[in-house]
Amino acid sequence: MKIIERKIGEFFSEKVLRPVRNKQDVILLLLETLKLINDSEKGIVNERGRVIICIDKMSRVFYETNKKAFSICFPFSIEEKDERYFRIYDSLTDVEITLQMISLLISIFKKDGKLGESLESVMDFIIESAEDYEYKNIDDIWRMLFKLWYMEEGYIRYDYDPEHENKEIHPLYHLDVNYSSGVTYKIGLNGALQIGGLKKILDTTTDCAYLTVKS
Repeated sequence: MKIIERKIGEFFSEKVLRPVRNKQDVILLLLETLKLINDSEKGIVNERGRVIICIDKMSRVFYETNKKAFSICFPFSIEEKDERYFRIYDSLTDVEITLQMISLLISIFKKDGKLGESLESVMDFIIESAEDYEYKNIDDIWRMLFKLWYMEEGYIRYDYDPEHENKEIHPLYHLDVNYSSGVTYKIGLNGALQIGGLKKILDTTTDCAYLTVKS
């Protein structure tokens, strides 16, 4: 398994602590994470957590702070070129994900509601954005935009929530699966769960975790 770990300070931890409400939130966090791989936070004084990318049969990124731990899909491949640089690319098309492309994609996904407009309007917007960033290969942007928009997020969060604890309805320790209010659900836990435990639950190369069903 290929594992890349990055410590995070106040700047990036604020991004991690923001609530995930929709797919746009997931994509923007993932894009910010891609920037972190080759441009980790400099001069961290107060470490606030870490980001761990695991690529094997399981391909996920894990986020951990002192307040929360969660995981989403990592849809790209990574090749280590030297100690300071990783090549991030789409394994299907071999398109490399550069910092310039990441910045352009972030600007596109930050435009609330823009991707819900007509195809013609979206195309014009993306072409204009690419010109602003002096990015010439529009086809690559389209490929990555569709890949991100249609990826399966795989969102799962470990939560310790004394504020809203309510016996078996809202256990103190639990897993939140999915983020949308209409489909999310909780799985209660008997105790605290560390990030290593969450990784083990999700790792398809290790033994399965079991649920105890109450009658």
